[in-house]
Amino acid sequence: MTIRRSACLVPMVMMSGLVFGCGEVSVADACLQGSLFTNARARVERAVSELDRTTSLEVEDAVVAMVDQVSVLREVAPRALRDPLGVLLAAYGQLTVAFDEVGWDPLAAANDADVDAARAAFAEESVVGALDKVQEFLVDQCEQARGAVNPDFALTGTTLPNPVVSEEPSRDANDDPVVSDDELRSLGFAIGESYGVALTDEEAKCVARELGVNFVGGSDVDIDDEEFFGFVRSAFVTCAVVTPPTTAPNN
Repeated sequence: MTIRRSACLVPMVMMSGLVFGCGEVSVADACLQGSLFTNARARVERAVSELDRTTSLEVEDAVVAMVDQVSVLREVAPRALRDPLGVLLAAYGQLTVAFDEVGWDPLAAANDADVDAARAAFAEESVVGALDKVQEFLVDQCEQARGAVNPDFALTGTTLPNPVVSEEPSRDANDDPVVSDDELRSLGFAIGESYGVALTDEEAKCVARELGVNFVGGSDVDIDDEEFFGFVRSAFVTCAVVTPPTTAPNN
C-alpha cells in the first residue's frame, strides 16, 4: 500500500532529524549538500512567497524537499552547525504541518493563521541567526556565494514557539545526545499537532523520542498506512498521553 503523502509523510519527515548517527563528518560532504540546501531554500521561499501563482504540488514538493535537505545536511555537517540546523529543521517542520493542515492548497494557505505563524517564525531572531550561521559556513568553508533571502517569505506577527538551543561547549561526540530536549519537544509538538492532540512538554519529548527509536535506520516505504499509524498510537500510549489519536490526519 502506498502511504498517502500529506497524511503520513509529515510525521516521518519530522522524525528525519532523529535518525542520524554520530559518524565522522566531512567539510567536503557538507559543502556538497550545502549547494543543494541553498537551491532547496530558494525554491521553497519562491513557492511560499508566490501562493497566488503556484500549485499545491509545487508547494508540497518544495516544503517537504527543504525539510529533507536540512536533515541530510545536519547528518554530515560539523558539530558547530548541528544546533543551527536543528532550529531550521523545527521551523521548516512547523511550516510543513501548517500547510498540511490546509491540504497544501495555496489559496487556503494564503489566508490561514497557522501558515502565517509558521512563516513569521522565519523572522524570529533564533531562526534568522541559525540561517546566518549556516550561510557563513557555506561562504567561508565552501566558497559558496551567499544566497539571497526572499523578502516576501517571512511574515511578521505572532509565532509558535521555537526551540531554545543550548550553546554549551561540545564534548566528545559519544558524550552528547544526538538530539537535544528542546528539539525533541519541538518535533513532538509538531507531531501532536498533525494528529490533533495537544501535548505537554514531557509528552512531546517522549513521543518524539519513541518514534525516533522505532524508525532509526528505517524508511517510510517499508510500512503501510495502518502499520505506521500503529507505531504512532503506540508511542502516544507508551508516553501516557490521555487522548491518543484515533485517526490519521485528513482521514
